[in-house]
Amino acid sequence: MNMLPGPAQAAAIGLSIAFPLLLLCYARIAATGGSGRRFRLGCVTIVVLYAIACLALPGQRQLADVLGGLLLLGTAMMFCYILFSLLAWGFTLTLLTALVQAERPLTLEQWAEAYMQGGDLGTFAHNRLKLLVGAGMVITADGRLVPTAKGVAIAHLAKLVRLSTGLG
Repeated sequence: MNMLPGPAQAAAIGLSIAFPLLLLCYARIAATGGSGRRFRLGCVTIVVLYAIACLALPGQRQLADVLGGLLLLGTAMMFCYILFSLLAWGFTLTLLTALVQAERPLTLEQWAEAYMQGGDLGTFAHNRLKLLVGAGMVITADGRLVPTAKGVAIAHLAKLVRLSTGLG
């Protein structure tokens, strides 16, 4: 039994690895539009490249190999989409959802209360800080908040990823 991927699957694996790099390249091109459009453009580009690879690869094409490659590409796109959406929209969409569910205009304080399900802006800030302290990214020293080395490293990494993907 041969456990090696077929030519189309190998092409899909290579394109799956190249997909995040393609998104990084598209992030540098202002004409690609917003982050959602950029991601869709990347998906279309990868599928077109896969189709070209399937046509250009020498030898017999087996339907199972081509379909397996499509499934591999789809998995890579879904995985990248999860990471991409967390970076681009995660917390912001949760705030938006709270505002929409209120079904009326809200002040900033009312919005925080709706998001926190009863808390005020202080509770909101405390909740966010509790997550950072619990994750070991922030500590309190002399009554002040100080980022840890881990927190600084993660902040720099997040900034690098957001800048490289054109999100911030």
